[in-house]
Amino acid sequence: MTLRRIVFGLVVPDAQEEQAKAEGRRSELAAKVDRLTTLLEEHVGVPIERHAASSYEALAGAVEAGLVDLAWLPPIVFVRLGDAVTPIASVVRGGKSAYEAALVVRADAKIRAIDALHGTRAGWVDPWSAAGFVLPRVKLALLGVDPRTVFRTEVFHGSHRAAIRALAEGACDVVGTYARANEAGEVVSGAWSEVEGADVRVLATFGAIPPDVVAVRRDLPDEERAKLAAALQATRSSETARTILRELFGGDELTEGVAPGYDALKRALDMATARGLFD
Repeated sequence: MTLRRIVFGLVVPDAQEEQAKAEGRRSELAAKVDRLTTLLEEHVGVPIERHAASSYEALAGAVEAGLVDLAWLPPIVFVRLGDAVTPIASVVRGGKSAYEAALVVRADAKIRAIDALHGTRAGWVDPWSAAGFVLPRVKLALLGVDPRTVFRTEVFHGSHRAAIRALAEGACDVVGTYARANEAGEVVSGAWSEVEGADVRVLATFGAIPPDVVAVRRDLPDEERAKLAAALQATRSSETARTILRELFGGDELTEGVAPGYDALKRALDMATARGLFD
């Protein structure tokens, strides 16, 4: 059965989206998504409709409910969805498929080490964000720091950019986010690189995290799945598509298959959940 349309789901948490809706227009982020879907439509041959989820959990729920056919999934969402989806592409950032979780503070902060976090205000991205919550929390526990008691307050800001903006404005003292390292292992960029005026210092990094995944719901017809996979691979030869991917997701291109690291991520997630680190 050929679908009359394909619904593309992703998280669009920024306040600008709600403000844009109230003003009867598209947000800048939504406009970029629509540029990408227009490119994909040329290859798939049916309209692609954007489904903007307000959180990672909401996106997972939309996929499980069959409301979304194609989805851009952060690693924790992909792991938790399990057999409900079939991956068709992975994201490459800066020539690498993996990135790192990091804890960052303002450049002028007096916090110099993990053991100085007691009584600080934590800013997180989303309860389902690997770099922006899950992995920093897991690694703190492994270092002997209980993430449930070490912070004075913990606030979710909905996106990496929003969390960095909160840090820059003094609304929190430390933020969990993503970072990219060079071949020498030196952190060279991260979410703060995309926020004007953000001057941060990396307090700690916590190893490689597998990349975001583009997946389809498990019961999507084979014909549509093949068309979507081919359309995504076609973006590799389009400079326009690569520019959109960088602007939207910080990715340089999409590769076929799934990168390694998801089994380890699932084990870490299961361990942390069993220990009550997310309670």
